[in-house]
Amino acid sequence: MLDSVTHSTFLPNTSFCDPLMSWTDLFSNEEYYPAFEHQTACDSYWTSVHPEYWTKRHVWEWLQFCCDQYKLDANCISFCHFNISGLQLCGMTQEEFMEAAGVCGEYLYFILQSIRSQGYSFFNDPDETKATLKDCLQSSHLWEFVRDLLLSPEENCGILEWEDREQGIFRVVKSEALAKMWGQRKKNDRMTYEKLSRALRYYYKTGILERVDRRLVYKFGKNAHGWQEDKL
Repeated sequence: MLDSVTHSTFLPNTSFCDPLMSWTDLFSNEEYYPAFEHQTACDSYWTSVHPEYWTKRHVWEWLQFCCDQYKLDANCISFCHFNISGLQLCGMTQEEFMEAAGVCGEYLYFILQSIRSQGYSFFNDPDETKATLKDCLQSSHLWEFVRDLLLSPEENCGILEWEDREQGIFRVVKSEALAKMWGQRKKNDRMTYEKLSRALRYYYKTGILERVDRRLVYKFGKNAHGWQEDKL
């Protein structure tokens, strides 16, 4: 789309990139991402290029599209983690997407893999695409996996336990066992509790979980559902 613009003109200087700044903060900042109105017919858009050949600009355009089209919370997306080429993006695991984009990470990962396997025909029917995303991801969220383990003692095997059932407070008893089980679910034998806990902490931003100032202890937040005894 912007082949006529040099990378030195348009790419942000990552040495000054605040890791706590959201992607949208930088995307809307003309110092990092200046507005361009002199597009030509020769400019390429991200949908005209295979994801592995996307430039950093294409990655940004794709992120913007996903946020707009699927109502993702762009404030959860860390710009610095996505200041990469398409080849680097395609090499990211689902867990790395979650580390970089919190609860949006699973959606972004699924959308990218769908483009790689089906091409851009994946977007031909927006309503069908949204339904597919919902069906494929509704039972795959990490917090739901944790919730279901807490509600299933026969599968839990002492990995998790309630500290205050009424308040939704629980403790991870066997952290590595939990990471291994989640890794098996996601077909990722490199999963560790460090990665899993980092993904859990992203749920603080969306109200799925609330912070508890004790190690290995978490609490379901106002936007979590299905864990209360009177609402099962």
